[in-house]
Amino acid sequence: MMHLATRSAEYIKVLAWIFTISFILITFLPRSMDDTMFMDGVTYASIARNMSIGIGSFWRPFFAHSFWLPYDNHEFFSGHPPLQFGMQAVMFRLIGDSIVVENIYNLLVLASSIFLIIKIWCLLLAGKPLLRKFSWLPVLCWYAMETVWYSIPNNFLDSTLSVFCLLSCYFQLLFFTKRPAILNGYLFAVAAGICIAAGFLTKGPVSLYPLAFPLIYTISFDTRRIKQALFCTVTMLGTLLVGFLLLLSYQPACDFMRTYFEGQVVQALLQKREKTGVGLAGHFYLLTELLRNVYPHLLALIALNAAAWLVGLRVAISRELKQIGVLSLLVTASVTLPMLVSIKQYSHYLVPALPFAALFFATLFVEKTAAFSQLYSKLLLPALLVGCIACWTLTAFKVSRIEQDIMAGNALRIRKFVHRSATIGVCHELFQDANIHANFQRYHCLSLTTDTNTSKYIFADSTCLPQFNAETDSIIPLKNDYLLVIRNMRPATAKPAISRNIKITLPDS
Repeated sequence: MMHLATRSAEYIKVLAWIFTISFILITFLPRSMDDTMFMDGVTYASIARNMSIGIGSFWRPFFAHSFWLPYDNHEFFSGHPPLQFGMQAVMFRLIGDSIVVENIYNLLVLASSIFLIIKIWCLLLAGKPLLRKFSWLPVLCWYAMETVWYSIPNNFLDSTLSVFCLLSCYFQLLFFTKRPAILNGYLFAVAAGICIAAGFLTKGPVSLYPLAFPLIYTISFDTRRIKQALFCTVTMLGTLLVGFLLLLSYQPACDFMRTYFEGQVVQALLQKREKTGVGLAGHFYLLTELLRNVYPHLLALIALNAAAWLVGLRVAISRELKQIGVLSLLVTASVTLPMLVSIKQYSHYLVPALPFAALFFATLFVEKTAAFSQLYSKLLLPALLVGCIACWTLTAFKVSRIEQDIMAGNALRIRKFVHRSATIGVCHELFQDANIHANFQRYHCLSLTTDTNTSKYIFADSTCLPQFNAETDSIIPLKNDYLLVIRNMRPATAKPAISRNIKITLPDS
């Protein structure tokens, strides 16, 4: 009987992992096949591609000769530190200018995040070997958050930042849990500091939250280890200080970081950049987004406790899991709360916090989940199998209905008429559309200008079509009623050849 119970537990573990991976693929696989990303990710890939072919450099990243925002539009792109651009540039050199680069990079970020969540879970539950086997649970909780499955395939800097910060926290857990000799402990703390520096060079000050991890660990587990916590913190700070002194001694790096701080960090704190809210309410946008991400987990927790009550299952949360829950909750707060200072807040800013939010909910789920898996293993196995089949079916359905992004499709179409790296005109109303800038640069190195009078090629829509001469200009229809106008490509006596689908509105006489 014991042998059968052990085999059943192993089957459940394997099927649970298959289900978790299948659940991840529902969104990740289709989003990796549709050539579609949010404009931020497309912009970052464009900068990396340019860097790989010698346009711009690591400390002078270059996007295009045009930009849709009134800031970050210097001789080089200074909106974010350049580490992710540099790493992706290496991949572009190895693979070539292909969307495969972004997809492979996103897959590496996904795999690294999963690996680190598992390692942190196993370290925290080192004394509970039975619960360690449920390492799929925090991963499932993590990817079940909307911001996670939206952000990971979108090439956001926050996803890379999250990996570096998770790695820093993992090294710090090794420092605390392995009780190493002073030299090894020092090396763990130095490695944690290096990871924080790498996070900073990816997306700035939000990467500093792991500096609070030693204090949070001692508050959560053992306040008597405060000296160890101080040693770890001082070592990480020293590593950061030495690293940045070396960095600032290099003039190109110093120039870039000064421009970045003045244009991004300071201006965001002064509320002079993008704003996602107004007044006091604007400071709490991330908190509402955090609640939106975890409400399915709250509903699942209510359902799990209700099911346990109905079957008479009484499982109290153990002391160790309470400590892990407190740790995870405090780390989540240490990431989120400092960002509330600025009203420049977007949902993907939460990405570094969500692994710890997932660990928090996993600690609330795991003991009852383990108890149910033992009591109802014969029912759980077919339920997991049905869940896997449902995930595969939904993934196949989504893959079969992939539609190409409108602006990516237009950029690929324009390549047949406009030479690479050109500057093309764009109607004034369209110049602020970031998707046009990002996709045109990513897929054909095009820059934009509102000077349509001297431009041979103009990207337009029906609202600005009347300013062109249909008798002498060639008008090529594109996706979603957009147009490419090629100036003076028709003889004056020729009849205009305009698609029946294009409506031209002439100005009032």
